Amino acid sequence: MPVEDTKTPDPESQVAGMAIQFKAGISESEVKAILQNYNMIRNYRMTYDTTSPEKYYIVADKDNWSDIRRELVNEMKEDKKDWTISSPADVTRKGDYYVLPVSEQAIHDEKFLAILEKYDIGVKKFTWCDIRFLYSDGPLTYWIPKEEAMRIKNELEQNENVFTVQLSYLYPPYDPTT
Repeated sequence: MPVEDTKTPDPESQVAGMAIQFKAGISESEVKAILQNYNMIRNYRMTYDTTSPEKYYIVADKDNWSDIRRELVNEMKEDKKDWTISSPADVTRKGDYYVLPVSEQAIHDEKFLAILEKYDIGVKKFTWCDIRFLYSDGPLTYWIPKEEAMRIKNELEQNENVFTVQLSYLYPPYDPTT
């Protein structure tokens, strides 16, 4: 009868890092101060202002969001434009505002900019920070449990300067013999 390995956690429960999406203009020292307020449970290395496909965004007041979304969707359908990174329905709600990632194509498009001007909205640039957990409790422990990562993610997303947190899972290396 095979013996179950109880020492090796499920690879899908191991989180090796996080990509944190901050609002525009946040400084590296502000990011460090924010992260110090959370129990990260393991030492980590932070890379400030990394690149991501989601570079730009707009912030719309909840009272105007329906009208703005309708205009953006209508223009995108009519002119076959790709102004958003995701669907205008897939936005982040932050208090009384909606945050919509937009494409680089959009920020150079006159029709898109006219819609924003109508609602007095400007385009902003996300600040992305990458967190990688470091070795500490012996070899190959450069990850934290998924449960702890979810706790940290949920706590960070309550911060007014953080829009979203994406988890990076640790998967075992490819073994050609299996």
